[in-house]
Amino acid sequence: MAGLIRKEDIDEVRARTDIREVIEGYVSLKSAGIGTFKGLCPFHDERTPSFNVRPQVGSYHCFGCGESGDVYSFVMAMEHTSFVETVERLAARIGYTLHYEGGKPGDRYEAGMRRRLLDAHKIAAEFFERNLYSADAQEAQRFLGARGFDPAATRKFGVGYAPRGWDHLLKHLRSQGFTDEELKATGMFSEGNRGLYDRFRGRIIWPIRTIAGETIGFGARRLFDDDQGPKYLNTPETQLYKKSQVLYGIDLAKRDMTKNKQVVIVEGYTDVMAAHLAGITTAVATCGTAFGPGHIKMVRRMITDDGSGGEIIFTFDG
Repeated sequence: MAGLIRKEDIDEVRARTDIREVIEGYVSLKSAGIGTFKGLCPFHDERTPSFNVRPQVGSYHCFGCGESGDVYSFVMAMEHTSFVETVERLAARIGYTLHYEGGKPGDRYEAGMRRRLLDAHKIAAEFFERNLYSADAQEAQRFLGARGFDPAATRKFGVGYAPRGWDHLLKHLRSQGFTDEELKATGMFSEGNRGLYDRFRGRIIWPIRTIAGETIGFGARRLFDDDQGPKYLNTPETQLYKKSQVLYGIDLAKRDMTKNKQVVIVEGYTDVMAAHLAGITTAVATCGTAFGPGHIKMVRRMITDDGSGGEIIFTFDG
């Protein structure tokens, strides 16, 4: 381990991070007087905003449930990260280099499991996206092209292709230093008598991201007739991926959702892409599940459902 993060660095990252900007990734805020902003509390259900943020002080406080703290405590509560993981994430966000004490010089800090899973998903997303533009992905390219999605569109959404075969991604992630224990925990692999093998094979891949833009899972569409699996195959429930708490496209739609007080709920990944390309930039989709309480809570925070307005439009295939 590289040791403990220096206190001076912890203080510096806190001071340099705009708490309002971080919180607005989760909650729609409005001005509530000089130096104060208000929104619906993300820690309890409420209809009248009582969650206050004071950027100059670097703090938040909810007068409804009493939750309060700084940017570190907020991110830890929302993302379920450890303190060290949170400091590292916010430091990376502002491009600040952390220093560690009490460890051997040059040692890489051994991140927690959640950080390792996020790293694995980031590398996998890049692997899939690269493969979409290879000669082996002609069927995927034809499928997307026939639906009006050119390379600019697919790159915007990070669309990728999982090569046919049993261990292309497995070998790639092993070569990046991931252990089989970590790979099993990602949900990107199945396990048989001979060990791990790729869950997604010969399919178009869509990365499923958090509101902050981190990839936590994948959705995959069948392309070939000899694929006996379901038409759509998603990542199973993991430490990162909880389908009842995820909306595909939320990372791209969040700003316009907040600005326009609107969200359009569609059914699938290509529906979200088509809507955004047509100018409906508030479109998101559930990931193979019903629109439930977890989704409602997320959407309400984004469109500020406080009695002042807000529009939810359902456009399912049926």
